[in-house]
This record gives sequence, C-alpha cells and structure tokens, in this order.
Amino acid sequence: MANASLRLQPQDFSHIDRSMALSFGLLITSLMLVALVAASGYLRTAMDREQSRLATLTTEVLADALSRVSFAGKYQARLLIEKLQKDEDDIAYIRLIDTHGVIIASSTSSENGLPASNQELEHIKPLLSESTTIRVRKLSIANLGIVREIGVMYYGGFNNQTQGVLLVGISESSIEKSLYHGLLYTAFLLFFLAFIGIIVTLRMSRHFAAPTRELAKEIAYERTRLESIVDAIHCGTWEWDTSSDQFILDERWAEIIGYRLDEMAPITSKTPLKLAHPDDAPMITARLRAHLCGETERFHTESRARHKDGHWVWVEDSGRVTERDALGAPLKFMGARQDISARKQAQEDLRRESERFIALAKVSDTGVWEWDAKAQYLWCSHEYFSMLGLSPANFDLTGKPNLENTWATLLHPGDKDQATEAFARYLAGEKTSLYENTFRMRNAQGGWVWILSKGRTLRDANGRFTDKTLGTHINITSLIEAQQSLEENQERLKRISDNLPDCALYQIDCGKHGETRHFRYLSEGIERIHQVSVKDVLADSSILYKQALPEYQQIVADKEALCIQQMKEFRIEISSIMPDGSQRWFMVISSPKRLSDGHIIFDGIEIDITERKRQEQQIRELNATLELRVEKRTTELQNALTTLQRTQNELIQNEKLASLGALVAGIAHELNTPIGNAVMLASALNQNQNNFRQKIESGLTRTALSEFVSEVAESSAIIERNLERAAELIRSFKQLAVDQTSYQRREFSLKGLTHEIALALHPSLRKTTIQLIDQVPEDLHLDSFPGPLGQVLINLINNALVHAFEGKAPNGRSDEGGASNRISLNAELIRSGWMRLNVSDNGIGISPENMRKIFDPFFTTKLGHGGSGLGLHITYNLVTGILGGKVEVQSDVGKGSCFILDLPLVAPALEQKPE
Repeated sequence: MANASLRLQPQDFSHIDRSMALSFGLLITSLMLVALVAASGYLRTAMDREQSRLATLTTEVLADALSRVSFAGKYQARLLIEKLQKDEDDIAYIRLIDTHGVIIASSTSSENGLPASNQELEHIKPLLSESTTIRVRKLSIANLGIVREIGVMYYGGFNNQTQGVLLVGISESSIEKSLYHGLLYTAFLLFFLAFIGIIVTLRMSRHFAAPTRELAKEIAYERTRLESIVDAIHCGTWEWDTSSDQFILDERWAEIIGYRLDEMAPITSKTPLKLAHPDDAPMITARLRAHLCGETERFHTESRARHKDGHWVWVEDSGRVTERDALGAPLKFMGARQDISARKQAQEDLRRESERFIALAKVSDTGVWEWDAKAQYLWCSHEYFSMLGLSPANFDLTGKPNLENTWATLLHPGDKDQATEAFARYLAGEKTSLYENTFRMRNAQGGWVWILSKGRTLRDANGRFTDKTLGTHINITSLIEAQQSLEENQERLKRISDNLPDCALYQIDCGKHGETRHFRYLSEGIERIHQVSVKDVLADSSILYKQALPEYQQIVADKEALCIQQMKEFRIEISSIMPDGSQRWFMVISSPKRLSDGHIIFDGIEIDITERKRQEQQIRELNATLELRVEKRTTELQNALTTLQRTQNELIQNEKLASLGALVAGIAHELNTPIGNAVMLASALNQNQNNFRQKIESGLTRTALSEFVSEVAESSAIIERNLERAAELIRSFKQLAVDQTSYQRREFSLKGLTHEIALALHPSLRKTTIQLIDQVPEDLHLDSFPGPLGQVLINLINNALVHAFEGKAPNGRSDEGGASNRISLNAELIRSGWMRLNVSDNGIGISPENMRKIFDPFFTTKLGHGGSGLGLHITYNLVTGILGGKVEVQSDVGKGSCFILDLPLVAPALEQKPE
C-alpha cells in the first residue's frame, strides 16, 4: 500500500498518465524513426510477406472465437483462448474486453476480470463507437518482443448486439528472424538509443512510475475487494446517470426477479418503479426524492418487486448520490439491490411463532418474563399478573430497577431470601443450565400461590450469553396441593397397612429378568405375623423365604418364575415355621409389573390364614356327620313347607271369600234402598186403601175416587221401579258371584264387567270422597275368564281405596262435579289380539322401596290393621296365569299410581283347573 504522501487523487493520476504517455510516446517515436530509416528497404519486403500470413491467422481466430464466445459463457471462452494460444506459437496473447472495459477472458489467466488499461481503452474506443471495424497496432512487450496487435469488434447474444472487442497479439519473432541480418546493421545504433532510453526511462520512473504503480496496485486491490464483497453478499448493482438518464443494471439485479438482463430491455430509470408493488411505489418515490434533494444521507428501502413468474420478491435497495454539480444537483447515483425474501420470510415465521407462543402462554395461563440485567428492567406479560388476580396497571413497569416492585415484594416472607439468592446465583454462574425454582407469591385476595419459575439466559448470534434472561411462571398450586394430598394419602395408607390385622403388604424387586429378590417396601404387619423385624427383612429377603417349609420353597420359586414369564397375578398358600417353632399358614397374593427402567416388581399382600385353616379342618371333621344331619333337617323343612303351603292356600281362599263378602255387603246395602222404598210405598198404599174403604162406607165421591186411583197408580209405578232396580241388582250380583266363585270361560263385554263392578262397589265409594271413573269403551269384547278378571279389578280398586288416598284430603271438585280424588278405568287395543287395561289413581303414589316388593306374598303396609298382603299377589298370579297377560305398575310419589294390565283378547286354554 502506498504511503499517504504518495497517495494520489484521480485528477493527479490523470496528469501523470498524460505526462508519461507523452514522454514514452516521444521516446518510442524517436526510436522507430531511426529504425525505420535504417531498415526501410528490407522491412518493406518482409512486411508484405508476413502481412498475408497475419491476415489469414487473424481471420481463423476471429471466426472461431466469435462463433463460441457469445453463447458459451466466460469459462468456455477462457478455455478456448488458452487452447488457441497453445495451438498457435505465434499468438502472444488474446484478450476479450466487454463494452465496460473489463477483461472477460485472457490468455493470461491472472488478467481475467481486471479492467483494461487506459491505453487499451483509448485504442479500442473507435471500435466500440463502431466508427471502424478493425484496428492494428504494433507493441513492444517484455518477454514477447515486438507484437502486432489486431482489434476487431465481436457480436453475440440472441439479438446479435455488440458484446465488446477481441484483441489478438501476434509475435513478430518470425519477422525478427527474417530481419536478423538487417538488424545487425542497426544494432549498434539501436543499442545506443536503447541505452539512452533506459537512462531516460529510469529517471522518469523515479518521478512518475513509482506513484503510478502504487496507485494502480491500490486501485486493483480496492476493485478486487469491492468485487469480492459484492459477490459475497450476492447483490445486484445499479447506476443512474441523471444527466443522460442512463440506467445501468448488472445480471444479478435482473436475476433477483427472474430475468436475464437482455430480457429487460429497454432499461430506464423508471424500470424499478414499474416492477415495484403498487403499495410500495409511493414510499420508494418519496424516499428517492428526499435523497436526491439532499434531505437524507443514504437512500434505503425495503419493498416488493414483481418476479417474472408473477409472485412478489422482497428486495432491499441501498444507494447514494456519488457526484453532484456545483449547484448540488445529483449527477451520479449508484447503489445495490439484495434479495431479502428469505429474511422477510424468517421475520414472518418469527412473528407467527411469537404470536403462537403468546397464544400458548395465554391458553395455558403461563406468565412470561424477561430480565435485562444491563438495563435492570423486568418485563412481564399480562398472564404474569393475571394468574395472581392482579393487573399490570397496579405496577410501575417503567421504573428502574423494578425487580423489587414486580417480583420480590410479592414473594412469601419464608421464600423471599432463597428465591432472590437462587436467581442471583444463576445470573452470576455459568448460565449453561436451566434456571428453575419454586416459591410462593401473594395473589389479589391475600392468599399464596405456588409458582414454578423456569428461565434461560439468551445467546447472541456468536453463541455468547447476552444480558437478557427469558423465563416463565407457571401456577403449580394445584400440583403442590395434589402432592401434599398424595403424601398424606401415602402416610394414611402406610398407617392403614401397618395396622391391618393378620396381614402384611410388600413390594419386592425381582431385577430385570427375575434374577434377584429385594424388598422395596414392607408394612409393619410382617413383624406380627412372621416374628421378624422389617429392617432385617429389607436387608435380607431370604429370611422370609427360608421360613417356608422345604416343599413350599420350590413351589413359591416356580410360581414366581411363571408369573414373571406370563406377567399375570398369582396366589398361593404356604406353610412356614416361625422363630418360636410354631407353624403358621399364609396366603400370598401378588401381581407383577415392569417399571420404566426394566425392573420387574411384585406388589402383594400376605395374609395369615392359620385360623381359617383350623376352621377348615373343623369343617372337614364336621362333614363326616353332615349327611345324617342334612337328611333330618331336610325332613323338617319339607314338613314346614307343606304346612306353609296349606296355610297360604287357606289365606288365599279367605282373601277370595273376604272379597266376595265385601260384594255381598255392598249388594245388600244397595238392595236395602229400593226394597225399603217399595215396602214404605206398599204400607202407604195399604193405608190409602183403608181410607178409601171408609169413604165408600160413608159415601164415595167422584173426587175421592179420582184421588185414590191417582195415588194407587203413582205408588204402583214407584214400587215397580224399585223392585226392577232390586231385580237388576240381584241379577248383577248373581252373575258376579258366579264369576267370582268359578273359572268359567265365556265371551263378555269388558264394559259390562266394569259396570257390574262399579255397581257392586258403589256403596263403598259413596261413603268416601273418591270417584270411580269408568272410561272403558263399549265395543271391547273378550273371550276369557270374567271371574278372575273381575277379582283382579276389585283387588286393584280396593287397594287404591285403602292405600292411595291415605292422609290426602280432596282439594276441590272435578269438572263432572265429583271429588278430586279419582280412580280411573280405561282400556285400548295395543296390537292385534291384545288390549291394555289401566287402573290408575291420583293418590299419594308408592315409594320406590315398596315398588320392588308390591307383588310379593304377605307384603302389606297395613300389617296388624286387617291387611293380609295377598291381594296384589293374587292379582299378579291371576293376570300372569289364567288370564295369560302381564302386569306392571308405575308410580310417582305424590302424583298417583297406575297398574297396567296387558291381556290377550282370547285367553289361553287351561291345561288343568286352577285351585
């Protein structure tokens, strides 16, 4: 690197370049004039001959190069040039220079990518401007000698545009051989001139060449470094000449949005805005205008550009005005564009992850905190406070430091020291592990909440720890309470297991394959039933195994091995000898399970069954005389059963007679009214007859006769009606009595049967506030047994009269004017050949505990008050037996009951007459 005193500015470099060009030009011109004058005759012939060969060779090189370079790319072009130089000894060098003055490919690989020298640029400028198609010059190059350089334009690409200049340097060594003898003539002169030129050149180099070389080296280094940086950040570059509105882009700029540079032609300063997202264009324009006006030091935007395939690419543009005129107007504006889609996507992913994390924290009621040790600031999420029933508004979150305000002051006095010290130790330590601690914090109600605090110090991009520690607070009060409850339950279970009589609980570890026996737990009951201490058995499990009799030790080993193999529960009874010499029996029940570490354990219980074994022995001894005792007892039970059945039959018959007696009493009471009326009218009629006879003896008048005839007719009609009523009652009673006392089968109307029953029960109902409502349809006929069915209905109605309304007073009148307490009869066809008969009431209902026993024999709630408990039992037997149906009851306490009879319209045939 040149010293500061030698570091030249661009204008100084231009002055030196002109001076050196002039000096070397004069020197070369002088030398050439002398050489040309001395060898002009000889050179004329040699030049003509070599010009022909040079034209042919140049044509071949150009044809080959121009056919490949345009499409093959830089790498292939460089390979081609190297190959041509190797194949042709006369070619000194080949260079491809693009329109920007950069050497694309050179036979000297170190020149690839370097800018062309100013001399070369001046030489090829007419070619680039297309004012001429070929340029030839002659150069003297160290190690190469005299070189004739030919420059030609070359075209390429899909539209055959100008791509640059091809420079081919051809060594004139062959000419030198031809001119060797002629040059001897001028050797002395050339040597003299060369000596003078060397001296002059050395002196000039001391003044001009050294700074120039240093500046060129520095420029080359800076250009290489800049190109490396641009290539490393993989960005595109752009340059805007505002005076000519020329906008220059590189291939990477176009590649970012999916184009090739030639596809974007024509390129103007408006091209970036045309490709920008409509929402971003105003922002880009505003920032560009502000920078061009000098309001901002640098132009910088992050915007979206439309990709070739239609999607949007996030790009970052950064640039600045590099040259302004005297009035401050921008002349040159340069910058770079970088694809930041990946960064934007990462930012979006980070935002989503952050939102997901915050949502998860809210859903799980997890408080999040971040401690900045440098700023001494503790940031807390809303859930940090809400889990305590507090609000962030109650705390000064902007004060510094606030660790005391938002954390330490809320700690339980008993936990404050250990919690703050633990956090301080973590911050002062290596921080490689996770910070974790539990403590209590005060909630809004003044109570204490158990908190599990976890955190970790964050690292920067280089893996170094930062000043920030991020963590969470989780409410584990329920977990702590559950653990405390578990510990209490475990302690309670231990006390229970230790105090269980005649048994012991245990857990034994059998290893991973059943190879060991080691007790993990033993209840204190082992000391009572085995006469050994828990401590000794925990240390040596063989103490218990050796107590078993030898024949049982092998049985236990086999059982445990099979249990481990099949992982099934086993139970076994064994006999053991105690330390005091007594023999005891034990039942061992155990079930295996495999732990997460692979070990197999048995959880089991050992029960002392010595007393049971003794009782079993006594039972075996008693069984020897059991047969005689069983035979004797069976005879006694058979006699008792016969007596019971006879008594039950008598009770059932008495129940039937009692039911019939109730009918007789009702009919007698019902007959008393019409017969009494008839007797009373007959007595009155007899008295009227005596009075009429007296009137005849004293003198009968027409009026007296008419009155007597009228009274006789009226009395006769009343007597006739009452006697017909009595006859009807007698007929009904006769039919009902016949049905009740026999199982005669016949066809009958269900309505007629219910009418007769209602008539028979009317006297009993009239004494109460209960109304019997008969809603049975007229057209329902059965081929069945009216006697049993009538008995069933009478039993159900009487049951309702006795039990349904006990303690219930009528609360008004029904629509028909009757009492509100009702017993209803209704029937309907439910399916082909079947009918349903309901006997319901609106009484007090039946309690659930009585519902299960209501049809049991001898069950009654009136025991000792005249109830036999057989009425509903008889009803059940009649319905399910001779009538061939089924019966069930539904009841709601306080709302009444309903007996549902499902009966066939044609009763099944009787195999034998019922008793």
